[in-house]
Amino acid sequence: MTKIEYIDFIRNSLQMTDETSRFHPAQVEAAINSAVNTVFYEMYAKNPKVMAKSLERYTTIYSPIDITPSANATTGRYESSLDVDVIDLPRKTGGVFDVIAKDQTPAVTKFVPVTPLEGDQLMGSESSLPGNVVGYSFTGPRTIEYWDMSAAEAVASVVARLLKQFKSYSNSDNVLLPYGQDERIVELVRQYLGVIPPKDLVNDNTNVNG
Repeated sequence: MTKIEYIDFIRNSLQMTDETSRFHPAQVEAAINSAVNTVFYEMYAKNPKVMAKSLERYTTIYSPIDITPSANATTGRYESSLDVDVIDLPRKTGGVFDVIAKDQTPAVTKFVPVTPLEGDQLMGSESSLPGNVVGYSFTGPRTIEYWDMSAAEAVASVVARLLKQFKSYSNSDNVLLPYGQDERIVELVRQYLGVIPPKDLVNDNTNVNG
């Protein structure tokens, strides 16, 4: 299902309580984005060891064009500024599941996930990562930060595998959504939009005896 098709699907599910179509597609998109983020978070938090592998099926390669890390003027570390938002899962590198060097030769640089704290502790110690090994962290919805990366490794560029947020897909993109979670997503969208499900509109206190 494409992104725009899914937005239309969700809007249609609101028809009984949205007869005037007061919700603009952009509002529905924002609500879907929040709902999908929540569902992915819930799925991972329920069973991190199992879901860490299962959620890989929903990732996308970013991007067909390589990412050349640049040095941050404040920290001095290299980082990649993305043009998509990444879901922030409660795991070491959030929704960034893998980083690899663009050049896939036998001597390729290995990227290992670290938390920002681990990176700071590592770089503050007498030892650093072994040669050809770079630590990477997810430090924001659009930032991957690297520890112990050389200028040559940065110039060589990287490719990342990400769990993108719904809003970062184009309308014509096919979007892989959490399997079997349609009802949960609709429920959350209704909550975020302030829509009361039809069954809750019934006045249970009505005096049937008049």
